[in-house]
Amino acid sequence: MSDECAPQPARANLSAGRYTSYAFCVEATIGQRGMRYLIGRRLTQQTAVTVLFVLSPANLAGTHVWITEDAANGRCDVVTYVPTMKSPIHLVERHILGCLPLTDIGYLDLMAWRYPGLGDSQDSQVVDMSWSQWATAEARSYPGPASTPGLTVTEAIDPASGVVVARTIERLNVPVRRWEVMELGHPETDSLPRRIQVSRPQTGHRTELQRTSEPVQIPEAEFETSPAQLSRSIEQAIDGRAA
Repeated sequence: MSDECAPQPARANLSAGRYTSYAFCVEATIGQRGMRYLIGRRLTQQTAVTVLFVLSPANLAGTHVWITEDAANGRCDVVTYVPTMKSPIHLVERHILGCLPLTDIGYLDLMAWRYPGLGDSQDSQVVDMSWSQWATAEARSYPGPASTPGLTVTEAIDPASGVVVARTIERLNVPVRRWEVMELGHPETDSLPRRIQVSRPQTGHRTELQRTSEPVQIPEAEFETSPAQLSRSIEQAIDGRAA
């Protein structure tokens, strides 16, 4: 993977103010299923470890995603595990631009920085963000890697907060999936989004994901433990804050 990736945002996406090792809870309804997720992150200036754990529904409990990013060297590794698997798998690039199994959460949506496999910004391309409430945000389009020919990713950054607030994925100029922030959080937590909506224009399907907890601090060493232990530690920290 090329080290000559596009400049990264001024700060990490889904950052949480003063916290460098933290977690929060997200809930959604997909079809008739209530979904509950834990998202944790350990962040340095140039590297990030981001994890997502599925707590419910019960048949998906234990599913997790582990993303390791090295922005300085243009590297990103995504590992996913579903309880029906014998062992976790490293995703090949063409799947990294997709979604978690049976969800509308894209791997791109969890990353701290733009995926380094995307090409240089296409400054000459006209960007249409009229579908989003962030139509006036600064938007740039990036071609997908060679493993995904015809794919384009467009991101819009709110100039006031510096937050990536909208993203669309198109294949051969046809929108496949759209993601946008519906409500930003408090400035003290870097406007960590409270509500996000994902839509699929070709089917009209929409899913809203809501952050249902404030970020809580997690000891950095917990990210060196097993996924099961880290999940328990995050859940205990969030439940303790709620109490």
